[in-house]
Amino acid sequence: MNQGTLGWIVLGVATLVLSAGALIFGVNLLPPAESMQGKLGTIAPLIITWGMIWITVVSGIGLAIYIFAYGTGKIRR
Repeated sequence: MNQGTLGWIVLGVATLVLSAGALIFGVNLLPPAESMQGKLGTIAPLIITWGMIWITVVSGIGLAIYIFAYGTGKIRR
């Protein structure tokens, strides 16, 4: 493994760490569903926000997979 490949792998791991951080931040930031339903009378804003959080996490995982594949030469450069 050369130094360039190692750099791409480190970048992929950093992307996964940022995706995990986004999920942890979202879990800690949002209130429980019961309190949201009591305050607003609906749970739709909470569902939409959770959808955006999961889209961010899944996109980060997809990006990390692509970075790993590019760095290891599985995708043509």
